[in-house]
Amino acid sequence: MKKKIVLLGVGFVLTVLISYNPAMAAAKRTSHKPAAAFTAKVDDATLAKNVEARLAKTSSLKTVAIHVQATSGVVTLSGTVPKWWQKGLATRETRKVAGVKKVDNELKIAPEGMRKQTKHAKKPAEKSS
Repeated sequence: MKKKIVLLGVGFVLTVLISYNPAMAAAKRTSHKPAAAFTAKVDDATLAKNVEARLAKTSSLKTVAIHVQATSGVVTLSGTVPKWWQKGLATRETRKVAGVKKVDNELKIAPEGMRKQTKHAKKPAEKSS
């Protein structure tokens, strides 16, 4: 019985010693300021241009016409993309731009080559008797 208690005590002490890392304790005490990119104030026109530049540099979005509008850090994306995943990609890339607080993605998905379907009324075939 005494051996079990001693072994449990030794196991507990070893667990505490292994889990305690002085470098981590020091890191927890230091205060970190938010990155300047997230706190920077940018005027609406500059923010819209920065987002447009970011989207233009993204290879999958280069050829897509996305309209960007910024108001007080809220960026609205509008237009049409051919693939469903490009809509999400546009949102993710926009969030990476300094000064963006929120992204309002209003992009529509319309696959390339999709044609408007028109109904053509077929004339009934005339019966000859």
